[in-house]
Amino acid sequence: MKTRALPIMAAFCVGALMVPLAGCNRDTSPVHAERDAQGNTHVTVDNQQVHQNVDKADQSLKKTGDQIKDGANQAGAAIQRGADKVGNQIETKVVPAAKEALSNAGITAKVKSRLAQDPAINALYVNVDTTDGHVTLSGKVALPEQKAEAEKVARETDGVKDVVNQLQVTGTSGS
Repeated sequence: MKTRALPIMAAFCVGALMVPLAGCNRDTSPVHAERDAQGNTHVTVDNQQVHQNVDKADQSLKKTGDQIKDGANQAGAAIQRGADKVGNQIETKVVPAAKEALSNAGITAKVKSRLAQDPAINALYVNVDTTDGHVTLSGKVALPEQKAEAEKVARETDGVKDVVNQLQVTGTSGS
């Protein structure tokens, strides 16, 4: 982007320099000053030449303005392409990863909530981890029936694809 800005800045500077120089060539100067023998200065102005010089300066400014406009349009297009690229990366990389993380967290929360609501299971000792919809139960329960019930509750939760039941049966209540 820096290489595009250089020609734009150069065109602007050339145009800015041409404005004050327009009409300054002595051969085509619209203003003539002469002194007579007594030292009095006589100034004459060629209006037609003044108008020609103004027209040349106007054309030069218009050309410079067009160059600046073209450069700005190119810079704007480059910025738009960059924004589109970033937007595409967000859509294809960030959004799916965020959705997956939220989905996994949501499934974990649902399973934990359902386990906590089940009076047959002491949910304080049951850990739930979710990856890509696959739920892993770990921790300790007192009875084999609690292990089976926890797995059943997890399998029946929306979004769960599979359950790995690593719960350990301790055989003691209050695990």
